[in-house]
Amino acid sequence: MNKKIIDVFGVQTEAIATNRGFYYQYLCTLKKWVNNFVNNRNIETLTEVEDDIKEVGEELIFTQVKSYASSFSLNSPEIKKSLFNFFLLYLKYNSSNKDISFCFATNSSISQKEKLLTKWINDLNFNDNSIFAMCSKKVKEILIKEVKLRKNKKLGKNIAQDERDEIQAVSQDTITIINSEASTFTKHIVWEFGDSSPEDSIKKIKEDIYTILQDPKFESKPVNVLFSVLLSEIYKNSQNKEKEDRLLNKNTILNLLKRTDDELQELVNRKLTKLLQVEFESLKYDVEQIKIQQETHDLEINILKSQSSSRPRTYPKNLNVLPDIYTAEILGWEDFSVKTNDKLQEKKMILIHSEGGMGKTSFAKKYIKNHEQFDHLIWVNVEQSIPNAILLDDVLIANLGIELSTSNDITQSFNLILNELNKIDGNNLLVIDIQKCEDEFSDIKSLSSLYSWKKLILTRSYHKTLPSIKLPRISFEDAKQIYLSNSSKDKIEDNLFLEFFNYVDYNVLVIELVAKTIENSFDVTLNSLFTSLKEQRLDDENLAIDIDINDEIRPIRLFNFLIKKFSLPNLKNGERNYLAFLILLPSYNVLVEDLILINGKELYDENKVHIINILNALEKKGLVEFNNNRERISIHKIIQEVLIYHERKQLNPFISSMLFISWLASRIEEGYNSPKKSFRFLKYAESILDSVKEPFRRSVYQPLLLLENEFLFAKRFYFKSKSILPKLIDLAERAEKYLGLNDVNLAIMYNNLALGYAEDGSPKKAINCFKKALSIFRDNLPKTIKKVIVTSNNLSNTYLKEGDLENTLKHFAEVQKLREKYNLYNDQQLSIEYRILAKSFALGGEYDTAIKHIKSGIVLHKSLPLKNRNDFYLAAYYSDLSHLYLKKHNINHAITSQEIGVKILEDMSLDRSEYLCNMYQVLAFLYGFDGQKDKQKEMKNKIEIFEINKN
Repeated sequence: MNKKIIDVFGVQTEAIATNRGFYYQYLCTLKKWVNNFVNNRNIETLTEVEDDIKEVGEELIFTQVKSYASSFSLNSPEIKKSLFNFFLLYLKYNSSNKDISFCFATNSSISQKEKLLTKWINDLNFNDNSIFAMCSKKVKEILIKEVKLRKNKKLGKNIAQDERDEIQAVSQDTITIINSEASTFTKHIVWEFGDSSPEDSIKKIKEDIYTILQDPKFESKPVNVLFSVLLSEIYKNSQNKEKEDRLLNKNTILNLLKRTDDELQELVNRKLTKLLQVEFESLKYDVEQIKIQQETHDLEINILKSQSSSRPRTYPKNLNVLPDIYTAEILGWEDFSVKTNDKLQEKKMILIHSEGGMGKTSFAKKYIKNHEQFDHLIWVNVEQSIPNAILLDDVLIANLGIELSTSNDITQSFNLILNELNKIDGNNLLVIDIQKCEDEFSDIKSLSSLYSWKKLILTRSYHKTLPSIKLPRISFEDAKQIYLSNSSKDKIEDNLFLEFFNYVDYNVLVIELVAKTIENSFDVTLNSLFTSLKEQRLDDENLAIDIDINDEIRPIRLFNFLIKKFSLPNLKNGERNYLAFLILLPSYNVLVEDLILINGKELYDENKVHIINILNALEKKGLVEFNNNRERISIHKIIQEVLIYHERKQLNPFISSMLFISWLASRIEEGYNSPKKSFRFLKYAESILDSVKEPFRRSVYQPLLLLENEFLFAKRFYFKSKSILPKLIDLAERAEKYLGLNDVNLAIMYNNLALGYAEDGSPKKAINCFKKALSIFRDNLPKTIKKVIVTSNNLSNTYLKEGDLENTLKHFAEVQKLREKYNLYNDQQLSIEYRILAKSFALGGEYDTAIKHIKSGIVLHKSLPLKNRNDFYLAAYYSDLSHLYLKKHNINHAITSQEIGVKILEDMSLDRSEYLCNMYQVLAFLYGFDGQKDKQKEMKNKIEIFEINKN
């Protein structure tokens, strides 16, 4: 069984090719090897066999080596993967090796928030049973999750059913074994954390190796040469095809020591040592010893200089290189500049936040230009972290006159600079322009000790606990002037400017890029480029026009630059996947409650906290914005558009939104009997269908077909939209190519298309589509019995409108046989069948009998539970009853029945429905005929309001 688990879930860990941390791994291997040699341990060391390092001796030790700049926790993916691979090795070797260890070795440290791993390392022998219990539980949890992840990944591939069955079976067996073995396995895990940076750890381990190589057992061979030879030997062995040839032991070293120094030099792999800069590092090590002595002398000299100098140090106004502030005219933000200055005097630090491209950098330049009262200025562009950006600013360091010691870490050096800045008197301004920052909040907080400077922070993120102001959008006139200052090729009407500016949310960068692209083109116009933007065709080759912009050395191109400019920040998987769904929704006024309800009302409480936390995280990173009462969110249109382009380039575009799309279709379908519940979701469905263009639907094609069908059904059924029929035809044609010809979903689409044809006055096409739907439904009986009844009744109604009583009654009779066969007498289609009978009798002029049947249908409909009925039908029955009373010249009953129908639709909030407007028109006619002028006027007002809202 263990072999089968390893075969199914094992991964290739015998990596031959070099990777990011292989130098550190080779150094770890070398240190173990020479240590064992000096201490005369009979241990064989294998490289790239079943893990990074395998040691075979009295104890079997597997070591996974990780060289990382970031810290680790038990939730780190690297640790989870390593533990699972360790567990597979445990299953393989545990029965034959009682003394077995699995070591996770890294230069890095434990994350500050990781409490359990810290306790574990402090009690590796598990003297505290409670710690052992917690560690075992956590390991078990990690292993089981890894099994499920790997199972799902394998099942996601196109594989045979027997292979799928085997994966499912092995998964369950693995989980069973984990449950029984996890505690024992946990005792075999060893942790080694170096608590140092990759550079420092490599330096330290090399120093250790050099010290060991000076042992007499190495016969005074040149340490540098011996180091390179042994490293080359490790690399050579790791390339051997057979595992048993990747062996390092004391005999290997003894054979090497028999060689002369010149022969050893010949064994050095120059390609490897050049790649790893071994010779350079050896030289640097020697030089650093001299530098230590130099630094001691420098310190003594500096002390003497400071003692002999009594004059205060002077500093230039611009302490580093500032961007071009004075040559370019920057439009907009006059009042905001004054407001910011007042706030900055009060708070000492202000964050100006907005989405990318909205003009934060331009505003800061304008602010400095407008407020010249500052004695000293610093402008720092941040691409990784604030401390790094400041430490790498050579001009700033030189102007401050600071000598930074190489022995200091980043924090120490950064604090030295802050301390020096605090010594500078006057009214000083530090501008921090954040493009990317790994830990933005902590970095900004680190500036709080800079008490003698005002800080203007430019960021995309919104931090609630810091003094933060949203950068206002520029005005229409300023936006227009920005465009015209970059392009004047064609005359543009203000209405096109307004539509374009609104679409791009007055994004200053986009306005400038679009204008320059048009100016440099041959025949591109704002109208054509705007059309490409709306149709997601910015990557069109016709728009690949070189343009120049400030702060960029080389010419750029519109699409490529936007993709780069709006690249995603570091997001967790949950945030990334949810954002991939949010970008498909309308960019403005998305109700947070709707987002929670899309996942299902029964899971409302469970999803509420989870979704709010994700939205808060996305808000903090500047990707979504809440309104004032935090009930709605918006996404900047350009961010939305660019992220859609990002998603389209994925291997399976939009796949992470598949479940959300399916859930949304279900929410609309749930509104069949209570349409008001589903109307709130229609705008989201429309946005998704518009956002995911046809060429990029392959990964989510079926869910999108079903969503589109539900959306078009609701629009046709309740709002009688005149543009729906062509879309229904197109949907059916696409579904025929994608779905099987006997697919029930295709039949549902045929039924909806037939209803569209019937309303359009094309009864023959409608009848044909109804029959195609019925054919599929009948082939899938009995599960489709209700759909057969619905479609048959729709077909009967179509024949009835054509005056074909024979076919009407034929299909009516078939329905009654099905009801008898399946004992189905509790659905609202029964009321529709009474309506069919009523219309049939009315066709023959038997109005009393027709009235009797329609009333029976009404009574039956009202007897159904509210959740099982759609009162839209009830309104239609009353409208039919009104028409029948009119045939009988009973105007009072006709008016009463029509009034009841109107009230039903109004209570259902169907104020946008063409059906309701038609009933208004009938009622206005009836009121006028009856002389009720006031009520007639009231109805005409409602009709007028409807027409205004429709337009």
